[in-house]
Amino acid sequence: MEDGQRPSLATMRRYAWINVFSGFLVWGIALAGVSMMMPVMYANISETMNWTVGQTTTFMVIKSSVSAVAGLIAGSLFVRFGLKRVYLPSLWSVGLATVALYFAHDLWVYYALAAISGFGSILCLVAIQLTLARWFDASLGRATGMAMLGGAAAGTVVPLASNYGLQHFGWQATAGAAGVIVLALALVISLLVRESPEPYGYTAEELDPGKAAAHGGPPAARDPGPEFKQILRTRSFYLLVIATAFSGVISNGINEYIPLFIERHTNLGSYMAALGFTIVIVLSGLGKLVFGWMFDRFSTRGVAACWALCGVAVLLTFPLSGLVTFAAFTMVRGLSHGGIVVQAPILGRHIYGVRSIAQLIAILNATFHLGAAAGIGLIGLAVDWTGGFTIPFAVVAVLAFITAGIGLTFKPLHWSGYRAARG
Repeated sequence: MEDGQRPSLATMRRYAWINVFSGFLVWGIALAGVSMMMPVMYANISETMNWTVGQTTTFMVIKSSVSAVAGLIAGSLFVRFGLKRVYLPSLWSVGLATVALYFAHDLWVYYALAAISGFGSILCLVAIQLTLARWFDASLGRATGMAMLGGAAAGTVVPLASNYGLQHFGWQATAGAAGVIVLALALVISLLVRESPEPYGYTAEELDPGKAAAHGGPPAARDPGPEFKQILRTRSFYLLVIATAFSGVISNGINEYIPLFIERHTNLGSYMAALGFTIVIVLSGLGKLVFGWMFDRFSTRGVAACWALCGVAVLLTFPLSGLVTFAAFTMVRGLSHGGIVVQAPILGRHIYGVRSIAQLIAILNATFHLGAAAGIGLIGLAVDWTGGFTIPFAVVAVLAFITAGIGLTFKPLHWSGYRAARG
C-alpha cells in the first residue's frame, strides 16, 4: 500500500483499541465468563446428578487438556488459514457447546461438551493475544491487561448470577442461557476484529513506539527474532514451557476450587463462597492493569514476581476462616490471577521476538492449559483421597516459588528495556 493511501495514524490507533475492546468482550463473556460459571455450579451439579467431586470437576480437566492439545496446533492453523477464519468458528463452537449443556444428562455428554469448549476456547484465546501482539509493541502488557479486564467485568456478574440461576432454574438452564449470549457475541466480533496493521502499511512499532524510538533510538522490535525451529533448539525454551505449565497449576488449578473450598472447608457458607470467587475475579482486573504495567516495565522479572505472589495466595488459604483472612486471601489471589492471564504474549514477544509469535503464543497457552488440567485433576483426586485441601495446596505453594525461580533465569532479549539498558 502506498504511503499516500494509508489510513491516518489516528485511525490505525483507533483500530488497535477496537481490537482491545473486542478482546475484552470475548474474554469476559466466552472465555472467563463461561469458565468462572462452572466452579460456582460444581456443588449443585454434583448433588443433582449424583456425581462425585472428582467426576464433576473432570469437566475442566478435559476442557483444559483439550485446550492444551489444540494449542499445539493452533499456531500452524493461524499461519495457514488466517486469524478470522480460525477465530470466528472457534467462538461459535464455544457458544454451541455451552448451549448444549442444557441437554447434558450423562457424564459422557458432559465430558464431550467440555472437549468441544476446550478446543474452541484455546483458539479464541490465542487469537486475542496474537491480534494484540501484532498491533502493540511498547504497551503490549497494558493493552493485553485491558483486554483481559473483560474477565473482571464478568466477575462482577457471573458468579452471583450463576448462583441465582442455580437456585431458580437449575444448572442446565443456566448454562444454556450463557451459551445463547456467547452466540450473539460471535456476530458482533465478526464486524470488529482487524487482524494486523501490515495490510494498511503500518507496523506495531510505528503505532506503539517504545521510549527508545521516542528519543530517536531504533524501534524495539526491528529484529524480528529467530525462526521457530531455532527456538526449539534452545534450553530456555524448554524451561519456559515447564514454567508456563507450572503457572497453570498455581493459578487455574487453585481458582477452580475456590468456591468449593470456601463452602465446604470454612465456616463462611455458599453465599460467601460465590462472593469470594466474585471478588477474586473482580480484583484480577486490577491485577491485569498492575501486572500489565509491571510486565512492560520489568518484563520477565515482573512475570516471576507474579508467580511468587500466586504462592503467597495459596499459603493464605491455610488460616482462612473469618472476614479478615477472607479479605487477605481474595485480594492476593485476585491480583496474582490477573497477572497470569497477561503473561503469554509478554513472554513470547520479549524473549523471542515477533517472527514466531503465533507459534509461541499457541505453545505457551497449550502448556498453561496442560498444567491447569493436571493441577485441577490432581487436586480433585487428592481432595477425594485425603478429605481436605491441606496437602494439595501445600504442594502447589512450593511449586509456585519454584516457578518464580525459573522465571528469574529468562533473558528478554527482544524487549526494548533490556536492549536499552545494554546500549
